[in-house]
Amino acid sequence: MNDIAIIGGGLAGLSAGIMARRMGHSVLLCEKKSYPFHKVCGEYISLESRNLLEWLGLPIDEWKLPILDQFRITHHNGTEFRSKLPLGGIGISRFTLDHFLQKTLEKEGGIVLQNTKINSVTQQADFHVLESTHGDYPSIDSRVVLGSFGRNKPTFANENMKNTPIGKRIIEFSPLASKGGMVKDAQNAKRFIGVKMHVKADIPKNQIELHHFPGGYCGISAIENDGYCLCYLLEEPIAKKSSGHLEEIEERYLFQNPILKQYLSNFEILTERVSTAGVFFSPRPLQKDGMLFLGDSAGMIPPLAGNGMSMALHSSVIATQLVNSYLKGQIQKDRLIMEYEMQWQSTFSTRLRMARGLQKIMEQPGMTAFSMAAFRTAPFLFRLAASQTHGKNIPIPVF
Repeated sequence: MNDIAIIGGGLAGLSAGIMARRMGHSVLLCEKKSYPFHKVCGEYISLESRNLLEWLGLPIDEWKLPILDQFRITHHNGTEFRSKLPLGGIGISRFTLDHFLQKTLEKEGGIVLQNTKINSVTQQADFHVLESTHGDYPSIDSRVVLGSFGRNKPTFANENMKNTPIGKRIIEFSPLASKGGMVKDAQNAKRFIGVKMHVKADIPKNQIELHHFPGGYCGISAIENDGYCLCYLLEEPIAKKSSGHLEEIEERYLFQNPILKQYLSNFEILTERVSTAGVFFSPRPLQKDGMLFLGDSAGMIPPLAGNGMSMALHSSVIATQLVNSYLKGQIQKDRLIMEYEMQWQSTFSTRLRMARGLQKIMEQPGMTAFSMAAFRTAPFLFRLAASQTHGKNIPIPVF
């Protein structure tokens, strides 16, 4: 019997695993891919995460990771706004960061099952049973399950289970979710595609840039080894009009911003484009049948806020400290769930509301241009908006 099983080996899942191991609990993590791998992400971590990242072992200074403290945003009509970032952030690729955390978790005694999918989770009276595709671990028993499978939500075999015995409550992971398809809580949400690649760029290493174009926006910032992350978000119906051909999409839409046209025409591309569909920013449940959701699984913040990676780390701190109390018999399971939901909402609800409001502005070219003009006239408005999408320093786990 495992103390904690984690579904998904991204930033939230891996950091939660390391925290739980340092608390003395057994940890088994299942990741459907094989490390290291690229994923769609802006690859910017706000400095509220620095102390926690160093506690996790990340050698920020030794690796000479770029510190980003300047901001530039442009509109496709040629206008722009520049400012110093109120907090700033660290640039590092998920390829490097997730691989580092995976190795750290294994070094500290956690079990990481790569190339492993979870087909179902069944809740028993006081533990869960996970059915996996791993040959040596086809069935996994665990006292606690943490869901860190990103924006893709599990679907349930039967949503009308109010009168179903608890031992029969089964979470089945939909193939639609793994392919970026629409799941129940996204049916009425506006959807986007996300695309990321690494490039060689000729822009200041301490500057993060955001460039608006009709139908979306693109961010670019420095990461490790003199590379840059270039990542853009585009309304999904627009992508479908171009039959999903990314180079055609970029030439038709991104090139309408002269800065992006210059960048994409001249920057050396270092990695293949990776993409994901079905991205949405509607509220999500924080738990289902006792399984706590972390990171993007609990709530995805629009990437323009630059705070998704820090939210993933912070949600892991909240969850593991409460799980630690539960596993030590200090609180009951219902108290664990209630406290997690309360603390999560208290920590993240304000920044999510602000970021979703900014996202709606970025979806409308006229509103984007108006906001940039307002920022130029009253720079404190930008500082206020930026501060409202971020938090204070993430606390180091106490146990």
